[in-house]
Amino acid sequence: MNDRKQEFSFSPELCSSLPAPCRNRKGIWLAGFIVFSAILFAVSWLPALGASGTGFAPALPLELVYLPNYVVQTIGRMLAGLMLSLLSALLCVGFIFRSRWAARCLLPFMDVGQSFPVLAVPFLVIPFLHYQMPAQAVGAEFVVVLTIWCSQFWGMVQVMCQRFYGVPAELEDVACCFGLTSWQRFWQLEVPFAIPALVRKTMLSMGGSWFAALYAESVVLDGHNWLFAGLGSYVRQAVSDRNVAALLVALLVMLGVIVLFDQFLFRPLSVWAVRFQPGKSGEAPLVEPWFLKLLRRTRVFRLCILFCVGIGRKFSRLPLGARYVQFNEDEGVDAKHARIRGFMAIALFGLIGVLLWPRFYALHDLPMISTAIFSCGITGLRILLMVGLVSLVWIPLGVWLGLRSSYTGRVERFIQYCAVFPANLLFPFWAMAFVACSSMPPIWQSPLIVLGAQWYIALGVLAGAAAYPSDLLEAARNLNVKRGLWWRKVLLPGILPYYLAGLVAATSNAWNAAIAAEWLQWGPQIISVNGIGSFMANAATQGNVSAVALGAIVMCLFMMLLNVFLWRPLSDYVARRLKLN
Repeated sequence: MNDRKQEFSFSPELCSSLPAPCRNRKGIWLAGFIVFSAILFAVSWLPALGASGTGFAPALPLELVYLPNYVVQTIGRMLAGLMLSLLSALLCVGFIFRSRWAARCLLPFMDVGQSFPVLAVPFLVIPFLHYQMPAQAVGAEFVVVLTIWCSQFWGMVQVMCQRFYGVPAELEDVACCFGLTSWQRFWQLEVPFAIPALVRKTMLSMGGSWFAALYAESVVLDGHNWLFAGLGSYVRQAVSDRNVAALLVALLVMLGVIVLFDQFLFRPLSVWAVRFQPGKSGEAPLVEPWFLKLLRRTRVFRLCILFCVGIGRKFSRLPLGARYVQFNEDEGVDAKHARIRGFMAIALFGLIGVLLWPRFYALHDLPMISTAIFSCGITGLRILLMVGLVSLVWIPLGVWLGLRSSYTGRVERFIQYCAVFPANLLFPFWAMAFVACSSMPPIWQSPLIVLGAQWYIALGVLAGAAAYPSDLLEAARNLNVKRGLWWRKVLLPGILPYYLAGLVAATSNAWNAAIAAEWLQWGPQIISVNGIGSFMANAATQGNVSAVALGAIVMCLFMMLLNVFLWRPLSDYVARRLKLN
């Protein structure tokens, strides 16, 4: 039996967050303008709330007897965040594909949402919750769950939109012949067609979600440690106490949690999702995971599963909605009215921005704004440089491993686990080394930015090399194509779509990691390097929430500009010129 590694398969989805029918550049800029106007309003209002006071847990005991409770709380928040992300993504995509007005309103916000730094969410939410619900546990849970939601929701909506627009025409015709309503089409055709890609996307995003969850559980704001009981706050307390043994225990526990999620959740889901993938009937079957086999062979679990499946089928067959709904992206009918509404929205939010500008300028003078822009530029150059250096390592290594099928499966499994592991658990060891070697220049903090992001590049190159057609390699060998010519004309054009997909994912991950990597702590000592991450961390330490929001806005703008002027043209070129048929 062929033990194929289906669980974390990497597909070359290029950087455009939405398929071609969804792209509306004017709408994206309008959405960005609306979001930044709303944040401008929040920035002018948040300082009035203040961030004074102690956290929900001023100090946490580091004894091992408390560690299981911390781990259970972190796992519960992760599961709650995943469920909330899935339900809200289904609701959002349902509105997008059943209402033209909803599509025009929601789709442009996708690029803005994906560009917003996830690690800035706790700094912006904690002051509001502290003002509304002081010293309540529900506020702590909401902060972490909302951060996890932000790390998963946009990716889920993106991949579902791509799959919904890619439903084959013959399946659409079958749905029309059976007279399915819009509700039935959604649950019986469109959602099942998107399940394999949705499972892959969720698994590949788990590294960023664990990173965000651990970071949100331990936030330094206004000179206080806001420790929300969990594995992340356990690590923060160990860093404050300089307890290396506790850090090593947390590292091992996190590895165990990742294995548990893989064995009990994602591996069974991956095998189950294959049944919804068209064109796989002739391939060798996957090895059934032991947990899925246990569920199917245990009578109690089987009865529970059958009961849930029966309820799901009745739910999906409810005769709700119209019998035939065709989502048409033709904007020629009411293009004039759409332009008028767009100009009205720009005028409205422009007026709000003008009215709030004096308050905004009182909080952020021009030197602060210029400092934020300069710091973000330094971080951007640092990210591009480190991603380029990592690519020089992983392109030849990934090609060498991908072209040797005997190594590919085992190496891919190892890289997948590395990609899921949260890199911020390794930051304290780096900070400890900096303190021990005081002569080390701050430039050595730069590798931390791509410590977790590099695995996306590795997965992309490995998948591209493994998927390269063997007959083309044989033809190049017969023509005696070697060395530089072989790389330029044969292999690099074939793996470039996969590499570019991994490069875009790695860059996005690195922007978020920079917030944590540019400001490190070991005991009472702070190690920082100039950049937007240290700018936001210093502002948060001083309790300047408006400066944190300013840094988040500037970072979001930089990421959107990179998407529009760098990644999207590159992805269009690759899709147009370097496609293997």
